[in-house]
This record gives sequence, structure tokens and C-alpha cells, in this order.
Amino acid sequence: MYCNNYLIEYLLIFFSMVIHEAAHIAAAVAQKRILVSVGITAVGLNAVIEENPAIDANRLLINISGPIANILMFFTCIIIDTYYFNVWHNMRFFIYANICLALFNMLPVLPLDGGRILKDILVSKMGLIRGCKCARRLSLAFSALLLVLGIFQYMSSKYNFSLILIAGYMLYFQKSDSPEEILMNIKNLLFKRSRFLKKGVYPGRELVVLESMRLGDLIRSMDFDRFHIVYVVNENMRVVRVFTEQEIMDNIMKYNADITFKDLMETMD
Repeated sequence: MYCNNYLIEYLLIFFSMVIHEAAHIAAAVAQKRILVSVGITAVGLNAVIEENPAIDANRLLINISGPIANILMFFTCIIIDTYYFNVWHNMRFFIYANICLALFNMLPVLPLDGGRILKDILVSKMGLIRGCKCARRLSLAFSALLLVLGIFQYMSSKYNFSLILIAGYMLYFQKSDSPEEILMNIKNLLFKRSRFLKKGVYPGRELVVLESMRLGDLIRSMDFDRFHIVYVVNENMRVVRVFTEQEIMDNIMKYNADITFKDLMETMD
């Protein structure tokens, strides 16, 4: 009897995860993104969706669609349980599973949905490299807090170490995802021109740099959702030249990322 009940509860949790990931997949496919694979991780099911910089997809909608689906299921089941009382004795557990899954995934920790949303916000404000570093540091702090809570949970329950496993996976994830982000930034910058020409209008961002700065260092402050105009100033804080983003990318290709703006301007004069 108890064994069958535990099996049903595990199946209900799995079904809640399926609803969650199906919502992510539906939001991505609706925006012409490609589903690469679906796997099982320490924090549940995980749908891997192709990152295509040429497609202007709403990343917030994709990331938040999973928790929203669980919240909708939560309220739907509450209505059913209220008006059709005792229709199913496991309904309450299914309700709790959906709301807990939604709230857990909104924690600001990578690779959870809340962490991805936080990372996108920080990247839009600080540039991709700095934004990702900040998101990873916050994720490390929350993961460490979760690990401490997991230790207390284990000490009080004597057998439940699920939070310790989840926190360990999150801590491991923070070390394994950085090279792909740097490559993704380069891809986004290269695809920006085609997106610009397709849309005809694009949000802009102005940056001011010293002439002693290297072109490669400037790339770290750029983000993929803005077209950049760069003002180069000398030590007297006077503007000596203005570059577009494409001109900077062209000169990096022509020379190298270590060239300073001062040396670049001397070659152009």
C-alpha cells in the first residue's frame, strides 16, 4: 500500500516536470527555436534548446513559461479540488508538487529558470562577460546557502539528503558553463548585423573609452542586444574619434584584439 502510494507520488512529480519542460519547448518552438535534446539532471528534466543569435527570440518568455505552466496547473487543480471534493485522493500532493516546482525554479540560481532570467537582466545592464560573472557569483552564494540548509535538513531528518545533492550539482554547474558563454557573445556580435538589416531599427548604446584601452577589452563591455557607438577620449577627456561597433569588429579582424585605440588611430591617420 505505502509502496504504491510512493510510486504514485514520484509519477506525479515526474508529470509536473514534464508539464514544466513542455511549456519551455512550446515557447521555444513558437519562436522558431530548435529543441536539441531532453535530459535528466539532479534538478529534474532539462530541455536543451538551440541558441541561435540570428533569431530574435524572447528569452524571458522561454525561461518563465515553465514556472507559469506549473502555476496554472496549481490553480486549475485547486479549482477542481474545491468544486469536486475527493475526486482524487492524491490531488493535494499534485497541487503541492506544481507550486513547489514553480517556486524552486524561480530561485535566482543557475541553471534554474530564475537564474537564467537574472543572468539575462544582468547581461543587458552590464555586458555579457561581467553580467555572467555576476550571475555566477550570486548563484554560488545561493547554492552555498542551499547546501547549508541541506545539511540542517539531513541532521534533523537523518536520511533526507536531497538538498545536499541539488546544492552540489548547482555548485558544480557554476564551474562548467563559462567557455560557452564567451563563444556565444562572439556569435551574437557577428550575427547582429544581419538582425539589424532585417529589422531596420535597433536599440543603441553609447560607450566612452580611453585611447589607451585595447579593442579586445572593450568587447567584454558589449552586449548582444544593443548596437554600440564608441567615443574615444584622450587623457584630457576630449573626444578624439568615434567608432561604430562594426568598425571595431573589422579592425579586430584586420589587426588583433590587443591593439589599443591610440595605436589603431595612428595607423589610420
